[in-house]
Amino acid sequence: MMLTVDQVTKNFGGLQALSGVSVSFPRGEFVGLIGPNGSGKTTLLNCITGLYRPDAGAVRLGEENISHLPPHRIYRRGIGRTFQISKVFNRLTVLDNLRIPALTEGRLKRHEVNDRSREILEQIKLEHHGRTNAENLSGGQKKLLELGMIMMTDPRFLLLDEPFGGVHPELKSQLEEYLCQLNREGKTIVLVSHEMPSVFKICQRLVVLDHGVLVTEGSPEAVRSDERVINAYLGGNYDEA
Repeated sequence: MMLTVDQVTKNFGGLQALSGVSVSFPRGEFVGLIGPNGSGKTTLLNCITGLYRPDAGAVRLGEENISHLPPHRIYRRGIGRTFQISKVFNRLTVLDNLRIPALTEGRLKRHEVNDRSREILEQIKLEHHGRTNAENLSGGQKKLLELGMIMMTDPRFLLLDEPFGGVHPELKSQLEEYLCQLNREGKTIVLVSHEMPSVFKICQRLVVLDHGVLVTEGSPEAVRSDERVINAYLGGNYDEA
């Protein structure tokens, strides 16, 4: 099933955050969504996941127009999303954080939820923190937990907003490995990140935005050699980095 953004435009007063953006995300692809601050990356994720309603254009999942649906109904169609600032329940334990999405969805029985939560706990390598309150985790561990919460409902699409931001290099490597594993299992991943080394290493295709306009898309190799991208987004120090 394809997730398609078709000529989506979003305005905030006199500011046009997105201008006729069209891009498709086929099932099983790992896509990097890049561009400078203010280019419209998070706004695009918000339009896809129902936090914003496009002023023009449409978002489709397969043949269904989901542009008018609220976030919870889009989530139940298999589109999970993380945020730049992790959304976890700080006063609850890690295990309880994992259980909540599945219990809310109501598809699994309670014993299945418990089994699933412990399975995900091991996958995100927080098995020694199951009874730890989320407020006591590091920033990187909270990002892993937020991703684990989404995986409790087994979504088909993962939209990740700056998952590597402020994460310790060791945890970042662990997170990269987990995302690649999920992609190998068939998950479609759309990754918003300013961590260019990670983006070029793990993404199969890159989509580049600037001032709300889709500038180019293609393989990491093609985007790396595009002069517009080098000058506008990566800067002169990328090769040195």
